[in-house]
Amino acid sequence: MHKITDKEIIENIKRKDDKTILFLRKEYESMIKYMILNYRFSDGNVSVSASLTDAEDLLHDALYILLDKIINKNFELKSKLSTYFYAVAKNLLKLKLRKKLLETKKSNYNADFEYKQNQENTADYLYDKNLKQHAFDYYFKQLSEVCQKILNLYWLSYSVKEISEKLGYNKNYIMKRKYECTLRLTKLIKKNADQLDF
Repeated sequence: MHKITDKEIIENIKRKDDKTILFLRKEYESMIKYMILNYRFSDGNVSVSASLTDAEDLLHDALYILLDKIINKNFELKSKLSTYFYAVAKNLLKLKLRKKLLETKKSNYNADFEYKQNQENTADYLYDKNLKQHAFDYYFKQLSEVCQKILNLYWLSYSVKEISEKLGYNKNYIMKRKYECTLRLTKLIKKNADQLDF
């Protein structure tokens, strides 16, 4: 059986012979797909490779470019047709992987940036929370000892009756002092709210 030559393939393609076009794709498909799927593109830090879908697309695009050159240009083959087809596919693959690499690096950069922002926001939040706690403690300690005891017990969910029993004051005194102490602490904090952002 006669094996078709590169020259005959080119002549048939110029005549837009569908069978030859199908033959060309079938003949070189496995070789080109193998190259595409096993090629890795790297910048030294990040590397990318093509997917099976990429391989299908690239094979189709390479075939289209090859046919376009043969049909519409003054095409002159200076190597084997398979080598030329392979080179077209490889150039397309490099362009695609270069773009994919840039997208991957951009995505990684955005993820790193977002992570760092989250870390900074968390650090800022913890710093801010710590600062407010210290400020609160500072103003709390400016209250009288009785106020500190009453408010501490109140915040620990002791009832007015229990506080009065623990501290040895009557209930009316505890209620009045709790109100006055809370008011005093609130005023101290509000007075410095612009500096502490409460």
